[in-house]
Amino acid sequence: MSLRETTLAARTPEARRLRLHVPDGMPPDNGWPLLILLDGDWVWPLDAPPGDSAACAVLIPGHGDMRGPFIPLPGGRTGSHPATSRTLARRALDFTPPAPDGGRWPDPRRPEWRCGGADSFLDALRGPMLAWADAQAPLDPARQSLYGHSYGGLCALYALARHPGRFARTICASPSLWWRDGRIESLLDTLPRTLPPDTNTAGASPRLTLMAGPDERWHARPLDLAHPRRHDDGIPTLPRLEALRRRLSDIPWLDCDLELLDGIQHGDALRAGAQRALTIAAA
Repeated sequence: MSLRETTLAARTPEARRLRLHVPDGMPPDNGWPLLILLDGDWVWPLDAPPGDSAACAVLIPGHGDMRGPFIPLPGGRTGSHPATSRTLARRALDFTPPAPDGGRWPDPRRPEWRCGGADSFLDALRGPMLAWADAQAPLDPARQSLYGHSYGGLCALYALARHPGRFARTICASPSLWWRDGRIESLLDTLPRTLPPDTNTAGASPRLTLMAGPDERWHARPLDLAHPRRHDDGIPTLPRLEALRRRLSDIPWLDCDLELLDGIQHGDALRAGAQRALTIAAA
């Protein structure tokens, strides 16, 4: 793959680093399918899907203008480096829905982080980010997929709620359904029964793919270094995702399925889900 990268609105509070990985060779007639890989800096590169025809471009949006991938520390710790802390705080802002009044609100686990900026992030993604990507390589507008894990999965579900049908495939590994007492489930309840007439999915129904490990758990309480989290203290992930799939099963235009990531816990689901997303987006 070849790499194109830029920083939009560099040296401003709205700066966003973008990386676009484009397959080698001739694109399909309608352009490359595109996978938007939230948190992609944490897991790229991924193994290519099998088969010459199974290839897609990958857009990795960053948070701010940080250079180089963000590498989490062992055990899920975030470290104390100022750049890492700023990146994680910006991620929390970018990937979370606004408060009911449209404003910001504290993160449930890290109250010092402000949340509720997903509308701004998605506006930038659907506007200047994708416009830049379109100018770099031929991309198929009817085959664009959005992948996210944890808070990124929360953002992907919010994109589905706010912009139904905008992405042909929405792929969520262990999305944070617990966040703000299931706020995203309430928002998904407002999905329309029919899609807007200008939806561009080449006649195919948009698909939502949910993924989780069978024994995976969320930990929704604030981080307390004096009392490390125990696996059994967490909220089982799979039953909540199964309930969401049933909840969305009566949306006529949406195909929704649930896949198991065998032997995977929450942190590992980011890479495992991203690898699966690459295959789904390229198919």
